[in-house]
Amino acid sequence: MKIIAAFEKTKELSYTSHLDVQRTLQRAFRRASLPLAFSKGFNPHPKLSFATALATGYTSSGEWIEVEFSEPVTPEQFLERANAAMPNGMRFVDAFVADDGFTTLSKLLVAAKYLITLHTEAPVTQEALKAAVDAIMGSDEVIVEKKTKSGVKPANIRPEILEAEAVSASDRTAVVAVVGTLTAAGGLRAETFARALFERLALVGRFTAHRTALCFDCAERLPRL
Repeated sequence: MKIIAAFEKTKELSYTSHLDVQRTLQRAFRRASLPLAFSKGFNPHPKLSFATALATGYTSSGEWIEVEFSEPVTPEQFLERANAAMPNGMRFVDAFVADDGFTTLSKLLVAAKYLITLHTEAPVTQEALKAAVDAIMGSDEVIVEKKTKSGVKPANIRPEILEAEAVSASDRTAVVAVVGTLTAAGGLRAETFARALFERLALVGRFTAHRTALCFDCAERLPRL
């Protein structure tokens, strides 16, 4: 049987890498005595996969995984037992049993929602923030330097930006809500959107990103756009 579950990753573990998150979940499931199913072959491993990876340094309130068990486990049992074994900074918030014929989370993934917070070296007003966001959304092209397998190249990220809204600006902190495409092949990175926003504000600083939701194209109990 397969359980589909969502977990949150808070500031305490924001700099835990994706590989370490995977190891943390496997250890937690073993401590919880959950009957994990394993692959066959010379090097068996737990049948656990993620909808997508979360970049190191980001926090999230809705990362989704699918995990197979060798014996029946109810969602209620899963949540209680898994959360009792989870470290501070990670907690499961939802779970359900996958229907027969369920494909994979990565194949159903279409978008992600973020709250991006800019920490600027100079004050920014709500009016300036809104104007910068409107400029991005009103443009046909938003060119940023993007890392690729063949090096850093200019790329147009505008097709990856589905929605953006100026949430708040106060002194040297500005918050923007962004919805971007995200599939197994790639999509909008909060980092590149933040860089484009800094350029339009003519400011420098750093940013933090919180993924508020992953969005899927399906009829399951998964978030949708």
